[in-house]
Amino acid sequence: GAYPIHNAITNLTRRDNPIAAVDIVKFMLDCNPNVKLQKIRGAESLLLWACHREYDDSTIEAALEMIKAIYDAHPEAIGASTIQIFHQQVQTFINSQLDYSRQARDHRLMMTPD
Repeated sequence: GAYPIHNAITNLTRRDNPIAAVDIVKFMLDCNPNVKLQKIRGAESLLLWACHREYDDSTIEAALEMIKAIYDAHPEAIGASTIQIFHQQVQTFINSQLDYSRQARDHRLMMTPD
């Protein structure tokens, strides 16, 4: 089933003020460090759940802020993400973080002087 944070994520697109949903998601992430680990149906991470929502021009800025907050709370979730087709701006963010994640996991790159 879904947890309250999943409902807050889903309701972003239904609110007159989508930033209110971002504030709720951030509040939930701050209140309980285990919230970042909650998966819907036991499989899909919060990050992937947030990326799968359908956003439009009126909600994309709030959605990106929310996705970045979820990513900041649990950056390891990006490694579990597969390349999907998301809103163009969401896809751009995910792709940039996937590149960074791959570089961070390659310890040889981190040990090589510039």
